[in-house]
Amino acid sequence: MLKRRINTEEGQSSSGPIVDIDRTPGATQNRDLLFWPRSTAVLLLGALIIFSPLIEGGTTHGPVLIIRLLLLCVATSWTVYQMMAGSIALVWNRLIPILVLFLGWAGLSIWWAPYKNPSVQWVISLLMYAILFGVVLQGVRTSRQVRQVVMVLVGMGLCEGLLGIVQYIWLGEARAKGTFFNPNFFAAYEVAVLSIVLGLLSVMRWHELRRWQGVVLSITAMIMFCAFIVAQSRGALVALITAVSFIGCYRFGKMALVILIVCLAAGVVIPNPLKQRMAEGRAQDPYAFSRVDIWKSSIERVVDQPLGIGLGMYKYASFQYRFPIESNIARYGKRAESAHSEYLQMAVELGIGGLLIFMVGIGVWGWEAKEVLCSELEPWERGLATGLVGVVLGILAHSTVDSVFHEPALVILLIVSGALVVVFQLINKPDILRRSGPFSCRPLRLTFVLLCGVVLAALIIQPAAGWYAHGRGQIEAQVGRPELALDWFRRASLIDPGTTGFHDDVARTSVQLFHRSGDPQWLVRAVEEEGQAIELNPSDGRFPYRLGTIYGLLAGQKVSTDQREFLLNQAAHAYEQALHADPYSPLSYIALANIRLPQGRVDEAKSWLQRAVATEPNFLPARVLLAELSLKDGESEFAKSEFDAIVAIKQKYDGWVLSDLERQFLDVDLHPLARALESKP
Repeated sequence: MLKRRINTEEGQSSSGPIVDIDRTPGATQNRDLLFWPRSTAVLLLGALIIFSPLIEGGTTHGPVLIIRLLLLCVATSWTVYQMMAGSIALVWNRLIPILVLFLGWAGLSIWWAPYKNPSVQWVISLLMYAILFGVVLQGVRTSRQVRQVVMVLVGMGLCEGLLGIVQYIWLGEARAKGTFFNPNFFAAYEVAVLSIVLGLLSVMRWHELRRWQGVVLSITAMIMFCAFIVAQSRGALVALITAVSFIGCYRFGKMALVILIVCLAAGVVIPNPLKQRMAEGRAQDPYAFSRVDIWKSSIERVVDQPLGIGLGMYKYASFQYRFPIESNIARYGKRAESAHSEYLQMAVELGIGGLLIFMVGIGVWGWEAKEVLCSELEPWERGLATGLVGVVLGILAHSTVDSVFHEPALVILLIVSGALVVVFQLINKPDILRRSGPFSCRPLRLTFVLLCGVVLAALIIQPAAGWYAHGRGQIEAQVGRPELALDWFRRASLIDPGTTGFHDDVARTSVQLFHRSGDPQWLVRAVEEEGQAIELNPSDGRFPYRLGTIYGLLAGQKVSTDQREFLLNQAAHAYEQALHADPYSPLSYIALANIRLPQGRVDEAKSWLQRAVATEPNFLPARVLLAELSLKDGESEFAKSEFDAIVAIKQKYDGWVLSDLERQFLDVDLHPLARALESKP
C-alpha cells in the first residue's frame, strides 16, 4: 500500500502523515457508497452539476449570473479566510502556469478586439472556469469526495436521459433534448456520463460489486445510450466513438476496436433515429452540411489575422466572411455565428498563440492522466479514472465539430472530470506537496482583494441587469407601448452602455415614434444612438445600414435643398460603411442606387444594382430596377432578358413557404415592366 501525506476526512491539510480512510484494508467492501461527509467543495460542485443543465438557452443571463457570482464569492471568501489565517496553502500542479498563461493571453486580446463588451465577458467566464478548476483541485481531497461528486454526475445524467426518452416517445419531440436547448449538447452530456459508467463496468469485476450496484450501473448505461440515440446528434457520435474506443482499448486492447467497428456497422444497417436523421438531414437543413465551408472560412480568418480578433468576435467578423449556399433563395442570407469547431474558433479569436497554449494544456493534462492510470489504484478508482478520462476525451473530440465550449453545463462537466483525474494523482502520489507560504492580513492587501471582488461582481451583474431592463422593454414593445419600451431600452443602455443592441433598440423605437408622431426630433435621437452603436462595434454592418435609412427619412422632411443634399450624402456614406462591413448585403446596394438616381447619377446607380445582382441573383427588386433603367437607356434586349430571368426565378420558387427575408427577395410587381416592354417595338 502506498504511503500517504495527511488528509483529514474534511479535506484539511495537516503536518503529519496522511490517513485516508478510503484506502485502509477492507475499506472497499465495508464502505457505504451512500455515506456523505460534509464538504463545502462537494456541496458547491454538486449544486453546479445539478443547476447547470437546467439553464434554458445555454447562456441565459440570470442563471449564468448565479454561477459566476457563486464562484466569485467562493474565491473571494477563501482568499480572505487564508489571509486571516496568516498563511496560504495551495495544491501545486503543472497545469496551473499554463492556465495562468492562457488567461493572460485571453485578457490581452481585449485590447485589439473591435467590440469590447463580449471580450470582457468571455474573459470573466474563463476566469470563473479557472476558479472552478481550483475548487476541485483545492477542495476535493479524499477518494470518498471524488466518489460523491461522480455520483451526482451520474444521477444528473440518468435524470436527463429519462427525460429525453420521455420527450421522444411520449411528448412528440422530433429529437430528445432533456433540459438543454440543443439536442446536440444533451447527447454530448449523455455520452460523457455514459463514459463514467462504462469505465466502472469495464474495470470492476462483477463479484467486487454488490448485485444491486451492477444492475443499477447496467440499467443506467442502457438508459443513457438510448437517450443518446433519440437525440440524433452526429457530433455526439464522435464523442461516443472516442470515449468508447479509449475505454475499450485501455481495458481490452485492440479487440475492442473490432467490437466497436461491428457495433457501428450494426448501427448503419439496423434502423434507428440517428441513422434516419443522418440520411434525411441534408434535405431538411442544407446549411447544416456546410460546415466544411465554415471551417474553410475560419482558416482564412486565421491566415488574415494570426494574432486573433478577440474573444467573442467570431460572429461579428462573419459579415466579412460569408459564403454562398447555392440552393437557398438568399445565397448569402446566413452567416456563421460560430466555427462549429472550438479549436478553429479559438484560433480565430485568440490567434495561433492562444490555440497553442490550449493544446499544450491538453498535452500536460494527458500526461498527468497517463501517470494516474499507470499508478497503483483500487479497482473502483481505476474504473472512475478511466471513465473520467473518457469524459474529457469525448468532449474534446466533440468540440472539433461543434460549439461545445459555449454550453456551460458541458464546460463544467469537462473541468470537473479533468480536475478529478488530477485529484486521483494528489491522493495516490506521496511526493506531491501542498505549497504554503505567509499571507498576512494587511489593510492594503485586504482592500485590494475586496476591491477586485467588487469590480468583478459589478462586471458580472451589469450585463444581466441590462438584459433584464431590455427584456422589459421588449415586452412593452410587443403589446404596443413604444414610449414605455423606449424608457426601458434607455435604462438598459445606461446600465450597460457598452452593449450595441441596447442603443440599436433605442434608435429603432425612436423611428417608430417618429412614424407615429411625425416629429423629426425622434429621428435626430435615432441618429445619435445608431452612431453610438457603430462606434462601439464597427464590424457589424446592420447598424450603418439602419443609420442610412434614418438619414433618408430625415432627407424626406421639409428641409432646404442644401440640407437634403447633405442628408442624402450622409445616408450614402452610411450605406457605403455598411457595405465595407458587410459586402454581401444586396439591401445596401439597392439603397445606394435609390439615392443616386434622384441625384441624376444613373450610371453609378446601375453599377450598384449590377453588384447587387452579381452577389444575390435572386434579389428581384434590384433586377427589376436594373431592367427598367436599361429599358430607358434603349437596351431593350438586356431588359427583356432580365424580365425572362425574373419570371423564371419566380416560377422556380412558386409554392415555397418563404421567410420574411425570402419574401423581401422575391416580392416584386412585374406589371409596369411588362407593359413597358410590350410598348417597345
